[in-house]
Amino acid sequence: MAVLAGAFGLFGRARIGSRGGTDGAGNIFPVRRRKTAPIEANTRRPLVLHISSDYTDGLGERVAHRNWHPTLAVNNLVEGAEQFDHVVFSLRRRCFPAASFLVDLGHPRREHVRVFAYGHFGLPLGIGLFHSFWVAARTIRQVLQAEQLRPDAVHAHRLTFDGIAGWLLARALGIPLFVSIRGEVERKTFKFKPTYRPLMRRIVARSTGVFYVSAWYAAELGKYTDVDPARAQLLPNLVNETEIRSKPDCTPTSFVTVFNLNIWRKKGLKGLLAAFAEASKRSPTLRLSIVGGGRPRSIMEVRGLIERFGLESAVRLEGALPNAAVRERMSESMALVLPSHNETFGMVYLEALFAGAPILYSRGTGIDGFLDDLQVGIAVDPGSVEEIARALTELATNNTRYRRAVVASAGELSNRFGRDQVLARYARVIRSGISSYPRSDQLAIRPSRL
Repeated sequence: MAVLAGAFGLFGRARIGSRGGTDGAGNIFPVRRRKTAPIEANTRRPLVLHISSDYTDGLGERVAHRNWHPTLAVNNLVEGAEQFDHVVFSLRRRCFPAASFLVDLGHPRREHVRVFAYGHFGLPLGIGLFHSFWVAARTIRQVLQAEQLRPDAVHAHRLTFDGIAGWLLARALGIPLFVSIRGEVERKTFKFKPTYRPLMRRIVARSTGVFYVSAWYAAELGKYTDVDPARAQLLPNLVNETEIRSKPDCTPTSFVTVFNLNIWRKKGLKGLLAAFAEASKRSPTLRLSIVGGGRPRSIMEVRGLIERFGLESAVRLEGALPNAAVRERMSESMALVLPSHNETFGMVYLEALFAGAPILYSRGTGIDGFLDDLQVGIAVDPGSVEEIARALTELATNNTRYRRAVVASAGELSNRFGRDQVLARYARVIRSGISSYPRSDQLAIRPSRL
C-alpha cells in the first residue's frame, strides 16, 4: 500500500525547494531557481508550455529510458522560436516509483527557455497510461503555480502520450492546445490501444493547432479523428543548411546509406541489400557505401548480411564519420538510399537533398508527404525488394537528371524546410491561436481542475 500511495499520491504533490532535495517517495526537487523581476502582463512575451518526451535536456542516458535516443529536433524548434518565452517539461518514464525525479535545470542553453527534467512514474506497455499522465499534468500544474509561471499556450510534442498531459493542462488553465503528430508512436498507440481512440478524438477536437512532423500519417489520423484541415500544419524538423551544394563536374559511382548500425532492421538494410544484389546483376559496376557506427555485435550482423548476399566486393562499411564528412559522402554519391520502416521524419533525407543528392525513401513513412510534387527522389515500398531494385536501377541510369532536379528544386526545398521559414510559420500559428482563443469566462465548458 505504501508503494501505491507513492505512485498515485505523492507524485502529484511535488514541491519546489530553493536548495533541492528529495522526499520519501524519491522525488528530486529543483536544484536552483531563477530570480526575475515581475513582468507586466501587457508587456511580457507569450509564454509557451512544452510537454515533450523527445527533448534532450542534458541529463544524458544516466536517467534515460533504455529505448531513449537523443535528438535535438524539439530543442531546435523551441530554442529557435525566439518570439516567445518557453518552459519545457522534459518527460522520462520511470518504471519504479522510487526512481521518479523532478529537476529544475534553469536555462541551460537559451535565456528564453527554462527546462524541467521530470522522470514520471509509468508502467510498461502503456498500462495505466491516462492515470500516469494525469499525475504528470497535476505535478506540472503545481510546479507552474509555485514558480508563478502563467503559460499562454501548451504545445504537446506527441499526441498519444504527451498530448494527454497537454490536454489536461490546457483545460485546467483555459489556454489553447497545440499537438505535434509523430507517426511512429501515434500509429502504435492507435493500433494496440483502441480503447484510447475516443480520448484521442477529444484531444484533437480540443486542439487549436495540429502540427504534422510526420506528413505521411495525416490520412491515417483522419480515419480515427475529425482533424480540421484548417487547423493542420506541416512542421518538418529544422535544417540549418538550405543551400544546395551541387557538384556539376562530379560523376558519382556509388550509392550511400547512413544510419546507426544498431537499428539496421528498422532502417531496412536487409531489403536494401537484397535489392542491391538484384540491381547489381544488371549493372555489375554499382557500389554501395554504408556509413554509421554501432556496437560490435551489430557490425558483425551487418557484415554477415553483406556476405549472405555475396556483396563483399560491392558494399563497403565505412564506419562512423564526422558530420562534415558524411555530407561530403552524400554530395559525391548517386543517391542516399534508405528504405526505412516506421520512421517519424528522417533528417538524413533532408541532409542528403541539401548536399545535392537524390534520395530513395520509403512510401508511407519518414519524409513521405513532404516531397509529393518534387522529382528529387523515388518513394518505394520498404517491404518490396523488387520495387527497391527498380528504383536503384532508375537512379543509377538517370542519375544526372535526378541530380539536376534536386538543384532546380533548391528554392522550394528551402521554403519548405529552411529553418527561418519553418520557424516563421510556427510563430504565426502560435500567435494566431493565442490571440483568437476565448478567455476562460467565454468558454462554453468551464476549465477543469487538476
